[in-house]
Amino acid sequence: MELEIGRHDVQLDEALHEHIERRVEFALGQFGEFVSRVRLNLADVNGPRRGIDKECQMLVYLRDGHLVKVRDINGDFATAVNRAADRAGHAVARQLDKRRDRKV
Repeated sequence: MELEIGRHDVQLDEALHEHIERRVEFALGQFGEFVSRVRLNLADVNGPRRGIDKECQMLVYLRDGHLVKVRDINGDFATAVNRAADRAGHAVARQLDKRRDRKV
């Protein structure tokens, strides 16, 4: 599973980068054979004005051509990444269950 991290007006330090890698692997690692690529985009929506404005968007590209999109906004990037990764894991599981049900 290939992980791409994009950022818009965001400083990505080593600790956050490692956190992202761990969380994505934890949430999606079990689906590794079905996931070809994950694109994670970080943005600070309000810039320096503060507030609940740290956005994490994940695009999970499945090998069968489906795309799973999730998005979370929170007060800090680590929490937004955690929540988006959890939601992505659940969404991928649902997508794979649908595909399995169609084959039966």
